[in-house]
Amino acid sequence: MPDPELSDIDLFQMLRHDNVRAFEILYNKYWYDLYLLAAAKTGRSDIGQELSQQLFENLWKKRKELQISNVRNYLYAALKNLVIDHIRRHIQEEKYLVHLHNYLSGSQVHGIADLEYEELSKTVENELKKLPEKTQYIYHLSRNEMRTVAEIAQEMHLSEKTIEYHITKALSHLRTSLSRYLPYLIILEII
Repeated sequence: MPDPELSDIDLFQMLRHDNVRAFEILYNKYWYDLYLLAAAKTGRSDIGQELSQQLFENLWKKRKELQISNVRNYLYAALKNLVIDHIRRHIQEEKYLVHLHNYLSGSQVHGIADLEYEELSKTVENELKKLPEKTQYIYHLSRNEMRTVAEIAQEMHLSEKTIEYHITKALSHLRTSLSRYLPYLIILEII
């Protein structure tokens, strides 16, 4: 069992040799601070937890390939990259759904047959019905009435984080369920 007083580099070298206890010591030493940083940068504690967990999963999976001279610097730089990737994906999701909303409202139907448009429109409608009523309503306020998260939170007497959760849940569900329409969305330059 490794001594908790070992340096980070010693612990990392032990980790490279599959020492689970060394991993636990590094995890316990850094996880909470990394979680707080990720939560602050993304504005969401659940995302902060997810990203910090992903960071340590990646560390374990890549332990034999990594060449690290400063474990702390590596962890913070790797977290920064995960946060940037998350924000980039979130922005792309938002752009995709705004364009999709415009497309479904009929304002950007360019060359796609009415039948295909109707099929896509019905699919979106059906997929939204699979979500909880509260999520559907929040999505409707956000996307159809173009209300801000703050406005929806105030109206529904919920926190902004709760509203963001419901919107993210709806967007993720739609993105997954509409993947077969990807060629149409690419042609329309929606994504």
